[in-house]
Amino acid sequence: MRKHWMTSLRFALAAALVIATAPLPAQDAPNPDAAIDQLLKLDPAQLVAQIKSLKEQQAQQAAEAKKLADQAAALDAQVTATQAQVDSVMNSIKVLGEKYFPAPAQPAAAPAAMEGGEQQAKMESKEFKNFIDHVQPILAQHCASCHNEDKRKSGFAVTSFNLIMEGGSSGSVVQPGDPDNSRLIKLITKAEEPVMPPSGEGIPPAEIEIIRQWIAAGALMDEDSQPMAKAEEEVGTMDGDVYIAARFADTPPMPEVTLASAQPIGQRGVIARAMDTSPTAPLMAVGANKQVLLVNTETYESLGALPFPEGNIFTLTFSVNGELLVVGGGEEGAKGVGAIYNVRTGERTGTYGQYYDTVLAADVSPDHKFIALGGPNRAVRVYDVETATELYKIDKHTEWIYAVKFTPDGEVLTTADRGGGMYVWQAKTGRYVEELRGHAGAIHALEYTYDSKVLASAGEDGTVQLWDTWKYNRIRSFKAHGVPVLNMDVNRDGKILTTGQDAVAKLFNIEGKEEKTFGGLDDWGYTTCFSHGGGKVLAGNWKGQIHFWNAESAELVTTMGTMPQQES
Repeated sequence: MRKHWMTSLRFALAAALVIATAPLPAQDAPNPDAAIDQLLKLDPAQLVAQIKSLKEQQAQQAAEAKKLADQAAALDAQVTATQAQVDSVMNSIKVLGEKYFPAPAQPAAAPAAMEGGEQQAKMESKEFKNFIDHVQPILAQHCASCHNEDKRKSGFAVTSFNLIMEGGSSGSVVQPGDPDNSRLIKLITKAEEPVMPPSGEGIPPAEIEIIRQWIAAGALMDEDSQPMAKAEEEVGTMDGDVYIAARFADTPPMPEVTLASAQPIGQRGVIARAMDTSPTAPLMAVGANKQVLLVNTETYESLGALPFPEGNIFTLTFSVNGELLVVGGGEEGAKGVGAIYNVRTGERTGTYGQYYDTVLAADVSPDHKFIALGGPNRAVRVYDVETATELYKIDKHTEWIYAVKFTPDGEVLTTADRGGGMYVWQAKTGRYVEELRGHAGAIHALEYTYDSKVLASAGEDGTVQLWDTWKYNRIRSFKAHGVPVLNMDVNRDGKILTTGQDAVAKLFNIEGKEEKTFGGLDDWGYTTCFSHGGGKVLAGNWKGQIHFWNAESAELVTTMGTMPQQES
């Protein structure tokens, strides 16, 4: 029995030894019989203890392996959670970016002028020019030194798609789908001043054609963009080569209803500081006590009055087409408003602003979309005419606002104050364009020539200064009066009419040469203007008297006052 047990043990140990040493080369394998004999010499208790120790080591290693596996799983879970958080944050950033910084490069696609398949094929073949690949390199070479983000000459830059589409001080320069009416094309082809670039041979014709094709195709930003829709035709009128952002009716705007009678409010008339004539009809408006008096400038007949119950009237002006009358005023140190009246119906169509001081300056854009108001609060606010909603506020001035004026083409708003500050802004957005420095004191009046190319400013220093509205440099300055100039008007022929503290009105040509003097005002001249058609010259003085002269002969025709006569 013992022999059988020993034989079985030998066999088991030999098998175990063979399995354990199987990978070893033959020459390194131990002798099985010698190994078995050595094992048989061990005490059984020691052998059991050693086997137990090996099992414990195996269990410990298995536990370590499980621990490491659990740690690895935990790390994997942590990585997954972190990635989810990162994805969530990135998605939030994308949503906020799309909300607050929408990319203007992807506007609604214009209606295709060709079949969709053909258009897509052209896009894929890059037959359509785009800004990034084709236009930007040209403009960078020829124009970017003057028109970049740091040096925006004439208010615009060409160094990015967004900037060039934003336009400049005179509005947009690219009209998608309409290269012939895009100012950029007119400037680089030298069809319009100032030419780009201003010196040298200019942009080669082949490169100009690339820019033209880019605009015609819808002004794509890059090869993945869709063409921009062609802008809707602006509400405007071409008068020869001059664009005016207004529609003109066939019949001149005169009151077509019976207006309220002018009332002799107060003990005497007020200073004739607010007066204007319609540019399209024989009509004068002048501010009186809590009312606007309307007078036919051909017959001198009173046509009635428009009530202004808010108080004193400090400014009034007709719109470019004469259909609207803008009035600003209030009570000094207490309240102020702006108002718009329909000239034909006499209806007050809107009231704008609720200030704690009076309105001193007001104007309405030629397209009747915006009204600008300014006064002692040193800010200019621009409102939507239809809704009376404030669109933007200009707070760059450090003194009372004395004058505001839109260009006849509707692109620019200029503002001026009693400290000599004068600034130019984009009319639609209020974006800053340029500061014009020249006057040594308060600026009392701003006027544009009919073609919007020249700005005239008049001030306390007695000068009239003329400014190029594209380059924004001063063309000339001339001494109109030896005393402060308090008001000014410019007619369609570019003639400049002024009045001031010397109690006369003067007529100058656009070169600054004095042509006529209209005397006899008897006191400071506060307002002056040409009549419709230019046949008469009007001026109002501190005493509330309004003088009418024949524009050709300078002879006094008649006078009237701001105090209406009591009707019998």
